[in-house]
Amino acid sequence: MTPFEAVSDALLPWIIRIAGLLWLIGAFMLYRQIRMEMALDRMTSRIEEMAREMRADLPPEGEDQGAPEDTLEDTYGDIDAPVRPREKSEEEKASDAWIDRDDAARRGWIAGQAVVLAATAIAMILLHPFAAWLVALLVLGQGVYFIWREHTARHAPGAEAASHARPTASTVNAAWFSLVIATLVWSAAFRGLLT
Repeated sequence: MTPFEAVSDALLPWIIRIAGLLWLIGAFMLYRQIRMEMALDRMTSRIEEMAREMRADLPPEGEDQGAPEDTLEDTYGDIDAPVRPREKSEEEKASDAWIDRDDAARRGWIAGQAVVLAATAIAMILLHPFAAWLVALLVLGQGVYFIWREHTARHAPGAEAASHARPTASTVNAAWFSLVIATLVWSAAFRGLLT
């Protein structure tokens, strides 16, 4: 055994343990992010429902609403003027509904990946031989995720929805980092350092 192999055999298990600890923290952060997104979605839908109820209670557009007619037409710069939200077109409503459904599906996939990530992290911290299989499952899952997101983006109803469907740069960087860590785990498994 060369001195380089001896040093790498001593360092590699610790690198894998530290990466496992970081991944375990990352799994918990993913779980928190998913919970926060779900809570925000519930709050947003409740606010939209309340806004619809309030609009239904308002008198129709042409009726007297307690303000002179000329102030209703030109209210630029008047902070006390009532805000009249622009009604969304049917196409915009359909795109919003598509994005909401896509977000729910994406969240479900990420929740599954968070479970695999946590299991992989624990196996890496313990230097368990099963870590090599779990890290392979994690990398495979990320590959499937990218293919699915690209397919989803190509079938999106509009440019905004397509942009929303594609993975972010940080997700791509995380996948590359996962592949590097997976290579280290496979190398440790090949050299018999996972026991």
